[in-house]
Parts: sequence; C-alpha cells; structure tokens
Amino acid sequence: MAPYLVFFLAGLGFGYAAPGWSKWLPLVFPLALALGAAISDGIDGTFVVRLIVALLVTIAGVLLGALLDRRTAPGYAHPA
Repeated sequence: MAPYLVFFLAGLGFGYAAPGWSKWLPLVFPLALALGAAISDGIDGTFVVRLIVALLVTIAGVLLGALLDRRTAPGYAHPA
C-alpha cells in the first residue's frame, strides 16, 4: 500500500508543480522499479497487475495535480 501512496503523491506533486510534458515524468518511477524487479524476479501475473495499478495510481495523481493547478491559476473563473 505504501508504494502506491508514494506513486500517487509523486504524481500529485508533479501534476501540480511541473510545467508542460514534465508533469508525466513520475510515470518513469514505477516503470524503472518494475524493470529492476523483472530482471531479478521475472515476470508473472502479479507483476503485471501491480505495474498496471502503480501506473493508474500515478496517472490519477498527475491528473488531480493538474486539475488543482488549473483551479489555482490566475484568471480561473470559479463556477457559482
């Protein structure tokens, strides 16, 4: 559970603070860790499911961070 929280928070931070395409940089983290695990332990069904969940959690964090960034941007008209 803790690694998924770290991936979410990394996505949230980058999504909020990073400019442009670099918002998506946190996707490299779970992929790099998965590559290391695949080399040492091999690939099985559990590995694939955990990688997919890690990527989805990271994407959710990036999207939420980008949404928060947009809402706090100057000139954003808050809905009534």
